[in-house]
Amino acid sequence: MKNIMKGILIAGTLFALPLTGAEARPCSQSDGGGRFGRVERMGIADNLTLSPQQREQLQKHRFDQRKSMITLRSKLDMLRIELDEAAFAGKPDMRKIDRIAEKIGNVHTEMTKKRIHSRIQVNNILTDEQKQSVNNQRTIMPMASISISASMKAGSASWC
Repeated sequence: MKNIMKGILIAGTLFALPLTGAEARPCSQSDGGGRFGRVERMGIADNLTLSPQQREQLQKHRFDQRKSMITLRSKLDMLRIELDEAAFAGKPDMRKIDRIAEKIGNVHTEMTKKRIHSRIQVNNILTDEQKQSVNNQRTIMPMASISISASMKAGSASWC
């Protein structure tokens, strides 16, 4: 029975390895990197005409947000490993599994709160006219977030 479980675990790991490579690419991160690149190519944020001060504030905010989300994603990955270890133990402890699952839920909640706070902070940096432009674009493309980074690019530098 142990050999079967080991075989299943090894097969599952080998199956999952190619999938983990997607998380290593900077533009596929859930901190908006992928969306920033897509929206940048569409040229949406170019219409915002950001001031140099706004560009600087938004760039600093974006870097801070990315660092925060990277930390939370790392914590989430570690909890998922702990959950796998607990689930595949000889005698799984359901209370331990429940505690880990609750911690995973707390990290997801924290990530959602950070995304909402980020959107509010970005809105606080924009003028009323810029906010209106962003809101108009969101109604046209609800699945895409507006890329502030596109307006911050210098020359041919690409953010993602």
